[in-house]
Amino acid sequence: MEAERVVVLSDVHGVLPALEAVLAEPDVRSADLVVLTGDLAAGPQPVETLDLLDSLGDRAVWVRGNADRELVEMARGETGSIPDPIAPWAASALRPDQVEWLAGLPLSVVIDVAGIGLTVFCHATPRDDTEVVLVDSRPERWAEGFAVLDDDVAAG
Repeated sequence: MEAERVVVLSDVHGVLPALEAVLAEPDVRSADLVVLTGDLAAGPQPVETLDLLDSLGDRAVWVRGNADRELVEMARGETGSIPDPIAPWAASALRPDQVEWLAGLPLSVVIDVAGIGLTVFCHATPRDDTEVVLVDSRPERWAEGFAVLDDDVAAG
């Protein structure tokens, strides 16, 4: 997959008004691709948020985040309680097609971004949707978390 202009949206957490505001921005409207790097629906308006993101059609490239996985697990009755009080409600609000869509999302995608090269987009790290590597993490931690990569750039 190749793109000139790429916008990355992450951690929308079902907040529809904020998503609408971001999608209305000229730089977002003119982007070739909108890469959605997870944690999209776990919040107050999960159904509407996913419907709006789905309306982006082929411009949207989806990646699963930990909250997306947890919503699927809750909707399927595969998990116990989660500390987030909104998540169980959000999971119960999702339509079956939305649960299946979220369940099928990849952990990462690779896009050939013009002027940058092959870029891996993920929620946390390419190998785990909960693994946290921060700007102040030790270099060894970065190397460990991203050791699976052969590509030039990672965005999470």
